Amino acid sequence: MDGKGNGNVGSAANNPKDNVGSTTKVDPMKAPGGDGSNISREEFEKNPKGYFADLHAAQKDRKKN
Repeated sequence: MDGKGNGNVGSAANNPKDNVGSTTKVDPMKAPGGDGSNISREEFEKNPKGYFADLHAAQKDRKKN
Protein backbone atom coordinates (compact mmCIF):
# COMPACT_ATOMS: atom_id res chain seq x y z
CA MET A 1 0.00 0.00 0.00
CA ASP A 2 1.12 3.57 -0.63
CA GLY A 3 -0.24 4.98 2.65
CA LYS A 4 -2.80 7.18 0.89
CA GLY A 5 -5.78 5.03 1.77
CA ASN A 6 -5.90 3.20 -1.55
CA GLY A 7 -7.12 -0.29 -0.84
CA ASN A 8 -7.55 0.49 2.85
CA VAL A 9 -10.98 -0.80 3.85
CA GLY A 10 -11.23 1.37 6.98
CA SER A 11 -10.22 4.67 5.37
CA ALA A 12 -13.79 5.79 4.55
CA ALA A 13 -14.85 5.62 8.20
CA ASN A 14 -12.34 8.37 9.02
CA ASN A 15 -14.07 10.87 6.74
CA PRO A 16 -16.75 12.84 8.69
CA LYS A 17 -18.76 13.38 5.49
CA ASP A 18 -19.38 9.62 5.36
CA ASN A 19 -21.33 9.83 8.61
CA VAL A 20 -23.86 12.40 7.36
CA GLY A 21 -27.39 11.09 7.83
CA SER A 22 -26.27 8.21 10.00
CA THR A 23 -28.35 9.22 13.03
CA THR A 24 -31.49 7.33 13.92
CA LYS A 25 -34.84 9.07 13.63
CA VAL A 26 -35.46 8.89 17.38
CA ASP A 27 -32.46 11.12 18.03
CA PRO A 28 -33.26 14.63 19.12
CA MET A 29 -31.93 17.47 17.03
CA LYS A 30 -31.48 21.20 17.56
CA ALA A 31 -34.65 22.92 16.44
CA PRO A 32 -33.93 24.82 13.21
CA GLY A 33 -34.52 28.54 13.60
CA GLY A 34 -35.61 28.01 17.17
CA ASP A 35 -34.31 29.16 20.50
CA GLY A 36 -31.77 26.38 20.93
CA SER A 37 -34.32 23.80 22.04
CA ASN A 38 -34.33 20.21 20.84
CA ILE A 39 -37.05 18.48 18.87
CA SER A 40 -37.63 14.94 17.70
CA ARG A 41 -35.91 14.33 14.36
CA GLU A 42 -38.69 11.93 13.38
CA GLU A 43 -41.43 14.49 14.04
CA PHE A 44 -39.55 17.19 12.14
CA GLU A 45 -38.94 14.92 9.14
CA LYS A 46 -42.62 13.96 9.01
CA ASN A 47 -43.67 17.56 8.38
CA PRO A 48 -40.87 20.14 8.10
CA LYS A 49 -43.15 22.57 6.25
CA GLY A 50 -45.64 22.47 9.14
CA TYR A 51 -42.83 22.97 11.67
CA PHE A 52 -41.68 26.17 9.96
CA ALA A 53 -45.26 27.42 9.50
CA ASP A 54 -45.86 27.00 13.25
CA LEU A 55 -42.51 28.60 14.08
CA HIS A 56 -43.20 31.66 11.95
CA ALA A 57 -46.75 32.00 13.29
CA ALA A 58 -45.43 31.93 16.86
CA GLN A 59 -42.80 34.55 16.02
CA LYS A 60 -45.47 36.83 14.53
CA ASP A 61 -47.65 36.43 17.63
CA ARG A 62 -44.76 37.43 19.88
CA LYS A 63 -44.08 40.58 17.83
CA LYS A 64 -47.72 41.66 18.12
CA ASN A 65 -47.69 41.53 21.93
